[in-house]
Amino acid sequence: MKKVFLIITVFITSLAVNAQSNAQYNQDSLLTSIAQQNLTKFFVKNNVFSGNGWDTLITRVKSSDFVLVGEAHLTNEIPLFVKSLTDKVRFDNFFCEIDPYSAKIIESKIKDFSETQLKQYTDELGSCFSFFALEPEFNLLKKLVKSKTNVFGLDQIMVVADRLICHELKQITRNKRAKQIYEDIEEKSKRGLLSYIKDPSDLTVLYLLTDEFQNYITELKSMNLSSKENEIIRSFELTTKIYKEQDQFLRSQLNKNILMKDSQKLENTKNLFKFGALHMFKDSDIGNLVSNVADSQFKKSLHIMVLGLSGTTSGPFQGMPNDEDAGNHQFSEVLKPLLSVASTNEWSCIDMSSIKSAYLEGKIQVSDPTLLRIINGYDYFVIIPKLSPPNFIQAQ
Repeated sequence: MKKVFLIITVFITSLAVNAQSNAQYNQDSLLTSIAQQNLTKFFVKNNVFSGNGWDTLITRVKSSDFVLVGEAHLTNEIPLFVKSLTDKVRFDNFFCEIDPYSAKIIESKIKDFSETQLKQYTDELGSCFSFFALEPEFNLLKKLVKSKTNVFGLDQIMVVADRLICHELKQITRNKRAKQIYEDIEEKSKRGLLSYIKDPSDLTVLYLLTDEFQNYITELKSMNLSSKENEIIRSFELTTKIYKEQDQFLRSQLNKNILMKDSQKLENTKNLFKFGALHMFKDSDIGNLVSNVADSQFKKSLHIMVLGLSGTTSGPFQGMPNDEDAGNHQFSEVLKPLLSVASTNEWSCIDMSSIKSAYLEGKIQVSDPTLLRIINGYDYFVIIPKLSPPNFIQAQ
């Protein structure tokens, strides 16, 4: 009798699992069908974009004063995409995923240096430029600066940017001991990065994360320094806390705090934001804040997610291996119903508004919370058929 009961139980459980699986398949199929109906394509030839999908995006970008691009990092294609947007539409401000001090330092060098001087500078310090150490990213930034677009960083200090920033601080400080400290940080940060490139499993070799760096920060706080130095030293202190405690909530607070300090820049201007895809949802840190600022001005923000279907991305620093499986990103599994309609040859653009309407009207059910965030959080989803790794600006 127990054996019969067990067989019946297994049979019923199997039916329930199959029914759930079939229901999910049907929902995914319906979602895919709606995505297919709202998909347009565009083409890239000699770095020039064309096609219905491209024309649609340009029209929408022109009509929005707040354009947010959520991306996969370390590619050739996405900075080219953003640069091409700025060829068609001029922006007053560019907000990027780098600290405000590095952003202004790099912006000033592009403005003030000759091409020869700039090349010498990037050869020496380009490895500290975060994403702008990559050639297509740096070309995008140069193009924006040359067109008089203001550049703003909205992040904590990158873990190797202590070298870049202290290279500047040693030139402006009037305190001899502080200058010695800045020079020591600069040199030891350089050595730490070289050690990390050789063994990426050991984060502790990065100088900003060491006890000695923290001791220097404590000593600098006790000195009579300029207001600019004191501001940066406080930022170093907050940055090390974020890194050491892996405190993403504090990082999010910092991102929003920096943006609000420059909130007047968002009034009656055209603004472009370029961050990792996690930051640009309408309910995420920067994405949510910008969406609300736009609402407060009786406007709408435009959120565009750009990811790759397959391909390769570069390592984060020169000398580190490429990622040969870039299509396997953090969203690849939940996005399968949408990625399945993408072309393997041309760029694909899905208008997410019809999918969102179908969900709100109860025509489709979305059980995965991340997929639902993407549907509600992005207006367009651009899919690149194949990503490729960019070169670095720094000389080998």
